[in-house]
Amino acid sequence: MLARDVARLLPELVRVLRVLPSVERDRRSKSPQGAARAARSRSILATARTAERRRALQRAIRLVDRCMPTGGNCLRRSLLEMSLDAGAASERLLAGFRTGGATTSGHAWLESDAVREHYDAIIPI
Repeated sequence: MLARDVARLLPELVRVLRVLPSVERDRRSKSPQGAARAARSRSILATARTAERRRALQRAIRLVDRCMPTGGNCLRRSLLEMSLDAGAASERLLAGFRTGGATTSGHAWLESDAVREHYDAIIPI
């Protein structure tokens, strides 16, 4: 990533880092439904972003998520986006699962995300 790209993302990175501790605490201590409820309540003051601004937010979220000591986490990314964007907060959070139950058998995403994988069960949260 070029320095000018990081500079352009800096305001979004600051927003993501500001809400990250709350999101991570909720993700680890609450059910997915409880964490989603908390994320939606945090977004009460957020506005719905344009498609371009939402892509910038998603990029900042992916950058921060990738740097977490425990590695990237799809639920964390979704909860961060829901916390910071009213449009994302209004969407359904989906959880998909594959038969077998291995640690990589599940995935969480927002309804507007393009998910190409197949899941045996998809549950709206």
